[in-house]
Amino acid sequence: MPPKGKGNRKKKGKGKGNSKETKCKATSDLYFPKEVVFDILSRLPVKDLLQFRCVCKQWNKLIYKPNFIAAHFRRSSSLQRSGSSLIIGSRHQESNNHVLSLYNPPDSLVELDSPFPCFFPNMYIVGPTNGIVCLFNPPWGELITLWNPAMKQYKMVQLSESLPIQGLHSLASVGVAFNYQQNDLLVLRIFCVELLSPVPNHIEMYSTKTGRWKKLKNEMVFYIGEFLCNAIVKGVPYWFVCMPDKFGVRAVFMRFDVGKTVFEKLPSIGPRRQHQFLVDLENSLCMLDWDHKDDCRIDVWVLDDVDRWSMKYSVGPLIGFDRILGCLRNGDIVAKNDKGVVFLCDPITSSIKEKFSLDTSKVGSHVIVDYSESLFLFAGMLPVKKQDAQDKLARKKITRACLKFLMGQPSEIVIP
Repeated sequence: MPPKGKGNRKKKGKGKGNSKETKCKATSDLYFPKEVVFDILSRLPVKDLLQFRCVCKQWNKLIYKPNFIAAHFRRSSSLQRSGSSLIIGSRHQESNNHVLSLYNPPDSLVELDSPFPCFFPNMYIVGPTNGIVCLFNPPWGELITLWNPAMKQYKMVQLSESLPIQGLHSLASVGVAFNYQQNDLLVLRIFCVELLSPVPNHIEMYSTKTGRWKKLKNEMVFYIGEFLCNAIVKGVPYWFVCMPDKFGVRAVFMRFDVGKTVFEKLPSIGPRRQHQFLVDLENSLCMLDWDHKDDCRIDVWVLDDVDRWSMKYSVGPLIGFDRILGCLRNGDIVAKNDKGVVFLCDPITSSIKEKFSLDTSKVGSHVIVDYSESLFLFAGMLPVKKQDAQDKLARKKITRACLKFLMGQPSEIVIP
């Protein structure tokens, strides 16, 4: 018999390079440095990255790291400037259900599974912010849903204990912000006082990091007539407001300082025309200013880093548009004609780039917002279910919350 030596028998167990994890690590490290792998993966669509989680543990961990998520979103946003993706909210003409669709020009519309219960009469869309879209019901925003369409996950925000005061508050205005220092998505709800009321607005903020609402200090008196903020630029929400002064009431812009959690007043432009629209244009706050007429021209104003307004350019004349819906981050003007056909118009040449029709939607029911996909998720998010199952769950949870509230039980109820 040959002697039993170390070299005369095979070692049991996993040898070096035998596991899939080691092979993947060795292959990626041998041919591509980690920085190169990071750079390549951060340029891929979310759909592909979710499939690549199965390649190896290193890739799976990388995709969920905050620095990778931030780098991926920056690249996703920069690519959007050459061709925007759109989230379109509407009401179905026959069923009257809320419909959420994704449009990637020049592809066709794709209907998405909606996380918002269709039995609520109205749905407003705020955002997106860092890839998260906020859906809520007016006039008080009791049901707020945060949704990542690319990741197909959502969370219904915990119900707030605050209630509007009859005769003082007219509506609640909802905005969304993002604190990049804390990696925290914030929801703002402002109980707006009636015009000429001397009482400051009640302002509260929900943090996805803590999962709690808290009241913010506010001594400023200003009036908001909109259910949602007018624009969000680099995680900062902006509003058109009316503010009293010694000459009466004048229109100004307000910005929410995310770091200080306070509202700031911005300088106004001066005399304006019939319509104004705040937009995020190439990561800057811009205002569209125009009159509603057959051959209207749109003046585009931009706010610089020192809070000064200047004319960026003028677009037009635009002919054949029944209504201007806004402006995308890449500068395309969004408008529709009297037949309900939506146009994307190049602001430089005034030519039509894309057009599509929402045949099954109610006239005037659709809302169109820019969308940059993101990997960002936060605690408590769940996969979006089919509409019937989602509505059944929402009805059950909301009914239970209402019963507990009426019975005087603790109202810290989380609706998943």
